[in-house]
Amino acid sequence: MIATHPVIRLRVGVSGHRLPPKLPKQSEAPLHGLVDRILATMADAARRAEKSAHAPNPSERTAAQLVIVSSLAEGADRIVAEAGLAAGFALEVVLPFSRTEYARDFETPASQAAFQQLLDRASAVIELDGSPDERPRAYEAAGLCMLSEIDVLIAIWDGERAAGAGGTAEIVDRAVAERIFVVWIEPAHPDSFKVSRWDGGVRRATATARPNDSFRFADVAVLSRAVERIVGLPTR
Repeated sequence: MIATHPVIRLRVGVSGHRLPPKLPKQSEAPLHGLVDRILATMADAARRAEKSAHAPNPSERTAAQLVIVSSLAEGADRIVAEAGLAAGFALEVVLPFSRTEYARDFETPASQAAFQQLLDRASAVIELDGSPDERPRAYEAAGLCMLSEIDVLIAIWDGERAAGAGGTAEIVDRAVAERIFVVWIEPAHPDSFKVSRWDGGVRRATATARPNDSFRFADVAVLSRAVERIVGLPTR
């Protein structure tokens, strides 16, 4: 009989601001550094869980599956996608329209080229059938599709309410309501992060109408423990 072993999976989504002033230029470099540390911490935690879930024989182990799920918009989406690829995560992409239609959202040739380069590195691409005439609703559908696929959401968000359908605040609201663990980075403070509140391993948070009541400042040790609980196997 061939022994089977559980596979540890960690799927990380992203939602966030695209351009200044909500995503200040001066915040981009420190954001890259912080996201690098966050994803490295998540990957290490998942790999520790993978080792503890398997027999000590290395030949019987299956590597933890690490995935970033992103729509590859400018700003936050690409910051997390690029950091994930660098950290050994696979990239899966959810687009609100066909890739040709979506590329129209990116005004400069450099941005369109960056989009295509990331798209070429994706292991899977989902192109939704959103209407180009109802772009906010199409972005909302892509965000909700992303949430349905993930264990953790990274939100690069100023904490303000969304101006319309499909905004980051709406996606964070839904993630909290669906008890998805959220890592929140404020672009104006790109050297720290908050996480949605946990209590004894059970995720506890209220709607983000009062985000400071739903989140608390955290460090990589707190994040590591949370990820180990998310991907860990139940004990008997």
